Amino acid sequence: MANKPKRLLEKYDLLLDHLDFDYLRQSNNAREVENILKVLRSGEEGHFPQLTAFAEERLKSLRPDSKLLRKEQPLATQHTMPDEQWQTISTRLNEWQSMMKAIEEDLRSMQDETDDPTVPRIRSIPVSNAMVEESSTVMPESKYIKYCDYDKWDKFDADTEMLKMDLDEERHREMVRINNKKNSEKPKIEELPPQVNLSQQEKQVIAGKLREKGNDSFRAKEYKEAVEEYDKSLELCPTAACYNNRAMAYIKLKRYDEAIADCDQCLALEPTNLKALLRKAQALTSNDNRREAYKVYCDVLRLDPTNNIALSSTASLRRQLTDLPPPNAVRMAIEEVSNAEAEIDFRDLVRPKKVVKDKVPEAISQLRKDTVNILRRQAEKIADRPTEERTLFPEPPQRRTPLIEEL
Repeated sequence: MANKPKRLLEKYDLLLDHLDFDYLRQSNNAREVENILKVLRSGEEGHFPQLTAFAEERLKSLRPDSKLLRKEQPLATQHTMPDEQWQTISTRLNEWQSMMKAIEEDLRSMQDETDDPTVPRIRSIPVSNAMVEESSTVMPESKYIKYCDYDKWDKFDADTEMLKMDLDEERHREMVRINNKKNSEKPKIEELPPQVNLSQQEKQVIAGKLREKGNDSFRAKEYKEAVEEYDKSLELCPTAACYNNRAMAYIKLKRYDEAIADCDQCLALEPTNLKALLRKAQALTSNDNRREAYKVYCDVLRLDPTNNIALSSTASLRRQLTDLPPPNAVRMAIEEVSNAEAEIDFRDLVRPKKVVKDKVPEAISQLRKDTVNILRRQAEKIADRPTEERTLFPEPPQRRTPLIEEL
């Protein structure tokens, strides 16, 4: 919630008792009277016309030039001014205008009398015909012939103009050839004798110049000369950049083993050098060692997963060698258990905690005994019956022996 603005009494550090005739009459501080007048004019504490007029009179006596006493007046126009005053102003304006015209005529007459070409003319004077003729004679003649100027067309020699154009073109070519020759010429690097002892900083400077010279030879497709310059640079100060550049020159010369060796030297100095890794993979691929090249490309993708060269190369190698794993595959290390550790007895894992007695043989023997007894009793009953009541299949007696399932 925004804070409410302070009242003018609080802003000017005034009291309500200060808005009084007696206080204003006794006050001699013009600044304080101005603040009281501002409060009265604002109407925050009420509308007091007489007190406001008294405060204005008091301020006028203390500070007559106060800004609060200034009163705005409307702009003076013909309708708001008296006729006599307006007539006076109009007369003075007409007199000033006629005076300026007379001065201008005097200046023109003086210009005509002197007629000095060094003095600039008045802008309102019209240009005479003589001046037009002079300006036309000064203008240079154009080298182009107007289509309606038949006299010049009759004198025009096309063969001569063509010869001039050929000469201009030949001159331009010669200038370009000279400039190119000057730009191609570079100061030769003088080889120092071996007995001169150089500081490390001097060696770095000379090695850098030799490497730049090798780069120029490489751009000119002079790969053997580039290798020679790189050799000189590496003798003075071995750097990863120089090894990397010489590896590329070896690749161009199809000396892949030496290129791989230089890439290894560069990686020994800078293990995360992507250029060295890519050039090593390129040399391995050209040397028909595609599996090793695939591993190097995978190393590149671990450092830069969005490398387009490595992505396209790994995809191409996987199409050629289908048994290659994906670039982001992870190998799992399998550790063998040493013989010193105790072997696990798996029989303890399957051994039952409670031994249950096997009752099947006992049940079978009891079943046999019961069967024999039942058959014997049945035979005795059949023998006691009359002959006509005997049946071949008597009703089976109730079984008293428990079944095996009930055991």
